[in-house]
Amino acid sequence: MSRVEPIAPPPSPAPRIAPSERRRLVARTVPVRSLDRATTTAAYRLFASLYEGTDHARFAADLSEKQLIVLLRDADDHSLRGFSTIHVGDVVHRGRRATLVYSGDTAIHPAYWGQKRLQREFSRVLLRQKLRHPTRPLLWFLISKGYKTYLLLTHHFPTSIPRYDRAPDPELQTTLDDVALRRFGDAYDRVRGLVRHPSPHDRVRRDIAPLRGPLLDDPHVSFFAARNPGHVDGDELACLAEIHLVDPLRIIARSWRHALMRRRRRT
Repeated sequence: MSRVEPIAPPPSPAPRIAPSERRRLVARTVPVRSLDRATTTAAYRLFASLYEGTDHARFAADLSEKQLIVLLRDADDHSLRGFSTIHVGDVVHRGRRATLVYSGDTAIHPAYWGQKRLQREFSRVLLRQKLRHPTRPLLWFLISKGYKTYLLLTHHFPTSIPRYDRAPDPELQTTLDDVALRRFGDAYDRVRGLVRHPSPHDRVRRDIAPLRGPLLDDPHVSFFAARNPGHVDGDELACLAEIHLVDPLRIIARSWRHALMRRRRRT
């Protein structure tokens, strides 16, 4: 288990940033063991500003289980404006040894939503894992309490479950159930594909990207809402994607095109 500096409870949620003050993010993936106390405290403060029911001891324990963390910082003042924790392990899939990448706690300040730095950096993590073992299956395991994270999966990884536009691959479903049961035990509802925590757990604040109105016209969003009606209470939808080499390459290329268009609009 990685050592993580103790986290002091935040005095208040992180302050909001006006749209006119939005700036560019830069991303870097580092080992969790390299984090200092200031960074872990800033990460928890950001997390608590977006999620209700947070607990700094639970956050620290979850962080200690991960090996990597993507840090998203403001390009100008270097303040922490986002992060995503990552665990890498092995699993059996389709009768073969596979690499399993598990995304843990993730948060991005709302003022920086719409930028693609997290997608690009996470894709680089996936690409490195795939190139390290090119013949081994690569899987991404995700539990999602918010539709935005779920959309990252469905929009970028065609071989993923669950999704509205195709029936689940039986072998992928078997692996998903095995992974979720092993990690969450009785908290995993295999019938509904949900992780339902037995004790109070963090959940997206109701004023942060509420799931209503025109959003539900998106079939992926409406599917998420139907499959996980308890997301407002912290229920999490268990998801799994099988990653092919072309997937992270496509995301990286799209992210660079998006960044180029943003620069052109500013000039």
